[in-house]
Amino acid sequence: MIHNRIQLTVEDHVAHVVLSRADKMNALDNEMFEAIPMVGEQIRNDPSVRVVVVSGAGGNFCAGLDKSNFASILEKKGVSLEPSEPAMVLADRTHGIANALQYVVWMWRELPMPIIAAVDGFCLGGGLQIALGADFRYAKADSQFSILEMRWGIVPDMSSTQIMRHLIRDDVIRELTYTAKIFNAEQAKEWGFITEIVDDPLEHALKTAKQIAYKNPDAICAAKKIIDASNYQTAAEGLLMESVEQDKIMGTPNQIEAVMAELQKRKPNFTD
Repeated sequence: MIHNRIQLTVEDHVAHVVLSRADKMNALDNEMFEAIPMVGEQIRNDPSVRVVVVSGAGGNFCAGLDKSNFASILEKKGVSLEPSEPAMVLADRTHGIANALQYVVWMWRELPMPIIAAVDGFCLGGGLQIALGADFRYAKADSQFSILEMRWGIVPDMSSTQIMRHLIRDDVIRELTYTAKIFNAEQAKEWGFITEIVDDPLEHALKTAKQIAYKNPDAICAAKKIIDASNYQTAAEGLLMESVEQDKIMGTPNQIEAVMAELQKRKPNFTD
């Protein structure tokens, strides 16, 4: 457990990250905001991890910002509820291209391996933003979603605006952001927030993670890098990047092992 908020287990090259504040529907408080980047760094520094699954404890993914802790979180991040100058400007970049709040989501995009979110119950506000940080998302049919921030008189500010625009129609993003209304899993699937509706999101995510874990990890990481970059590149830049990354992979021990395992119909034995 990290800060008594995040449970991390690693088994068979799959890291399972559990938001573990079930009594509060895994709502985001100061400790959760601090714990998530810490677990991300542990994963980044563990060469055995090839895939990550993120889920929530107690039947909910994450209900968003902890309402009872709203004021203290804002003050900790440098925003005062009083009409005075804040102690810190959120526009200051403290984590690469992001600030501390944004990094709780953007971190998942920067990790080199695929991230899968397993969603059930409430996935609201900051919780939805965390789920959107994953490469793809499986959800239960009774899951509920919302871009909730407008209820607090604020905008979504944990980097989801830069992720949603590549997944979801512009008018849908605007309506859901301005109204902060709740939407269901069928709507989330139709609009592009989730990848698939399944009976058991965690079981499905772990099964998919195992499939990915037995592909060439070098090629998987390169594929994520290429796909991420494609959102911001010209066609010429993207085509060149494909070739550059392929040059790095072809003929390496893991690529040769992938070929041999396929030809010999056996489980591959890759080097971390």
